[in-house]
Amino acid sequence: MIFSRFITLSLLTLLAGALALAAAAGRSRAASSASATQSIGAYTAGCIRNSAAIPMEGEGFQVIRPGRGRYFANPETIEFIVDLGKRVNENANGIILIGDVAQQTGGPMLDEHSSHQTGLDADILYWQHPIALQRSLTGQERENIFPQSVLNDQRTGVDDFKWDERIGKIVKTAASYADVDRIFVNPFVKRKLCSEYPGELWLAKLRPWYGHDGHFHVRLKCPAGNVSCVPQEPINTHDTGCGSDLASWFTSSGKIKSQKSSGGGTRPKLPDECIAIINGGA
Repeated sequence: MIFSRFITLSLLTLLAGALALAAAAGRSRAASSASATQSIGAYTAGCIRNSAAIPMEGEGFQVIRPGRGRYFANPETIEFIVDLGKRVNENANGIILIGDVAQQTGGPMLDEHSSHQTGLDADILYWQHPIALQRSLTGQERENIFPQSVLNDQRTGVDDFKWDERIGKIVKTAASYADVDRIFVNPFVKRKLCSEYPGELWLAKLRPWYGHDGHFHVRLKCPAGNVSCVPQEPINTHDTGCGSDLASWFTSSGKIKSQKSSGGGTRPKLPDECIAIINGGA
């Protein structure tokens, strides 16, 4: 009888222990889910829950102008930056300087950016800064580095004196990532790369857009599990975009056509979830 009661008590103890472990695991999963980063909404109308800070530097990359507070991202973006930096350092003997990515909560920026709201957009300078190639930048140096245009003074093409042969290798490497959805570049930069890499299909990811003559703008796809992230329409990856589409950007005199006015309307409406996040309530 005593032995039987002992076995029963032991089984009950084991069962209680198993239930406690299961409950703890459930709480752990719930906590993990609650703290997981989420990119929410569209690239031009969204936010980030539980963003992560990009390291100020690593192999092949350094963050510039951190005082602007725009070095927050989805972890997928950080993983991309870290890996791209390594590949640029190893394969091109170059460096990537990381400009604007997103604010800590994402959301709209009160300047020229309409995107950079979900932590999935990153500006990367073309400039192979001679000091950054040799050592870590000081805090003051970081704050005073700005994009340098690769166009000529007449803005009728890329200036070969300003163009570094590593730029093409770096942009091509960035475009090679499956998670990269598209890369915005100046139309003249796209034309330059179309001539350097004729017929190569990664060029399809390069989307001509105004500005972008001092940096290229990488946009990542919505990460798996980010259920509230709104993707863009997929691009045609079977067409380099180096033909009539690119030609349509230029006037007969060889300059880029003027940008049509957007009407100066209001910004797109943010998801309700983002209002709470940006206001510090979620």
